[in-house]
Amino acid sequence: MLSWASLRKRNTMSNVLSSDIVGTDIPPAETHITLRRLMSYAASLGATEDVYLNDLRDGGIVGLPTSIVISEWQVMNGESYRSVLGADNAQIWRCIHVQQDSKVFQCLRPDIHVTTSGKICVLRQTRIGAYIAVRLDTSAADTGEAIAESWFCGIFLGDNVEGPDRSILEPPDLGPIGDEFIPDVAPMLTVSHALPHLYSEAATIWNPIHTERSAARQAGLDDTILHGTCTWGAAGLWIVRNFADGDPTRLTRLGARMTGKAFVGSELFMRHRVIDIHNGAKRVSFQVVDADNRPVLSNGLAEIDL
Repeated sequence: MLSWASLRKRNTMSNVLSSDIVGTDIPPAETHITLRRLMSYAASLGATEDVYLNDLRDGGIVGLPTSIVISEWQVMNGESYRSVLGADNAQIWRCIHVQQDSKVFQCLRPDIHVTTSGKICVLRQTRIGAYIAVRLDTSAADTGEAIAESWFCGIFLGDNVEGPDRSILEPPDLGPIGDEFIPDVAPMLTVSHALPHLYSEAATIWNPIHTERSAARQAGLDDTILHGTCTWGAAGLWIVRNFADGDPTRLTRLGARMTGKAFVGSELFMRHRVIDIHNGAKRVSFQVVDADNRPVLSNGLAEIDL
């Protein structure tokens, strides 16, 4: 399996990102969260419980906490973000998602309109490309009530930073991370050929390296790889099932570093341990590994309301 460093060597394109963009606000995007979208997102992750798929249940369905990426991606894959960066599609698609950390104040519900805005907070040079950290804030479009706060961190493979490294606000620490994990013997997720396609459409997160083998090969990959947020979302579902009694509203934070690639055909396994109780929430440290014990998600942290 190719390392990120080897991918950089095989990438023939090199673009520049100016550190002057740090501090720039990305114009907000409004998203209509439909019943269909929330159920599709849940189904793509294998969430079959009534709370996600039975629209006739008392109170209606509730979106998975990780479904917040549906609205966030309207910003991160939008024309305004491309304009701020001065990036074309090829450069955007070279950005590898390396960390997602979301605090969810309320789960998405059907037929709500939400507004998501972003701010570029960090840009620095790394040995494999330009690292960027963007803070995303989502609120109800009509009332302004906060729904979620997330950090998207990525690396534009092979790209260079013009100017000094800059930071106005760093992503929050993922907290104490354990190394004595309890392994789960049953696969958390099996990466079928269909899964990247289903997740792309359900989450509205589209990058051809996830679905088209030709695009993956052009990017230097051996094959298509699963979205990092799909593995992250599946981990969130596992946490809800095992630590929140199946109640998605109790998962208030989910963060992890995306340190490995999940290829089609992979089986992914959860490892976890309870850290402590902090501010009325149980904190769980976790990682996700493949069948060869290679990390796919690392430094995972979940917070579950008691």
